[in-house]
Amino acid sequence: MKKKGWVAAGVIALISVAILMIAFFSAQPEKRVSDGKPEGVNANYDLNLEMDEDGLFTVSSVIEVTNDSEDAWEEIGFYLVPNAMNAVETHSYRDRQAEVELFDVLIGGEPADFTLENNELMIQLPTELEVGGAVEVTVDYSLKVPEDGMRLAQVDDNFYLAHWYPMLGVYDNGWDIEDYDPKGESYDTGYGNFSVSYELPEEYLVASSADDGAIEAAASGELAGDDLKDFYIAFMDPEEWQTGTAQAGDTDLRVFMPADADLLEETIALAEETYSHFEKEIGDNPFDELDIIANDGYMEYPNVIEVATEQEAMEPILVHEIAHQWFYFLVTNDPFEDAWLDESVAEFLTALFISERNGDTDSGFWDASLSQASHPPEKYVNLPLDEFEEAAYYSTVYGKGPLMLKEFFDANGGRENALEFLSDYYAAFQFKAVDSEDFRIFFEDYFDGDQSEFLDSWIEPADAP
Repeated sequence: MKKKGWVAAGVIALISVAILMIAFFSAQPEKRVSDGKPEGVNANYDLNLEMDEDGLFTVSSVIEVTNDSEDAWEEIGFYLVPNAMNAVETHSYRDRQAEVELFDVLIGGEPADFTLENNELMIQLPTELEVGGAVEVTVDYSLKVPEDGMRLAQVDDNFYLAHWYPMLGVYDNGWDIEDYDPKGESYDTGYGNFSVSYELPEEYLVASSADDGAIEAAASGELAGDDLKDFYIAFMDPEEWQTGTAQAGDTDLRVFMPADADLLEETIALAEETYSHFEKEIGDNPFDELDIIANDGYMEYPNVIEVATEQEAMEPILVHEIAHQWFYFLVTNDPFEDAWLDESVAEFLTALFISERNGDTDSGFWDASLSQASHPPEKYVNLPLDEFEEAAYYSTVYGKGPLMLKEFFDANGGRENALEFLSDYYAAFQFKAVDSEDFRIFFEDYFDGDQSEFLDSWIEPADAP
């Protein structure tokens, strides 16, 4: 997510290491390691996009949904975020709104009853969907993308499509689909498999969460990607962009830079350095391609990041958004309930890397310090998104969170042990959803001694009154 400040200081070391539910590393430990399979893949998306000459998209979505819960379902809940991107639902869209018109909502090919409020699309099932059962959901609609919008945006003849399709919510004793909140990511989705086709009125450069291959303009195409948290796609005017590529291990880095910017080679070099460093220190990223779009979006998506076009912001933004490929995408969380688990952790990793790159322990944390100083942070970092005022959200999640981690590791061994902890955390939870309580348990089990006083000082316990 977009960073509003970046700041100060070092790393930290560990005392004696023990992994959640397993054994201490000091005695030839057996790591708790994820099996590399996503937790709860219960949606297969078949999506088709057609754009007319006026930039209006027609979207056809067919989604196979499997009930992987312990309850029979009477309804299925989706996020249809563009429906909330207007002046009625979201004040910040008064001058730049999306337009959505639903055509068909079907279950098994038959018309279904539904409600659409804010970004919640709730579809009634004709009969209960038993545990383990599957059903085919069709949602067809037109979409006008907001001009100069946030995340989902049209900028001149470039189209950046984030959360543009019906996104299956997460069922946990019910469908809890929160209203859209633009200060953060307010939608929570599981991993899914995607097949996406597109038809355009002319040739565009394409960047997406799938493997796109060689950089070349196209007017139509078919893409596929499995085990993705969500699916982003951009269509960009070829005349407005310069491009370049690099290789980081087994991953292709594809960079899109405005034609009048001078940062292409520097961005490519830093991206390669950063991605390689994170694979070495945190763990292998199993995906084969990362698209890097310099459109000043400052956002992360599966296998795609939007980064800066200006020299001053290039390093902290690029590194932070690449860090999200590990912490947001591969270790995931509910960004409405626990935004800090991706934002604070990604910023902490960013600060460690920048400090090491600068040959010190503090310089990478300057932005976190500035963020924290910009507004009094909340006591706890794990408040739900709607309980934060905007200024406090940024000072807490981008400032206080990484600085609390810095404080601990400064007193417990430094950068080396901090990276070792993040690596083991990644190994334990890759392709899994975590919450604040999961983090607390892992942290307590990992380190010798009682860590509750430290954790309780900034992460609200689940049993707090």
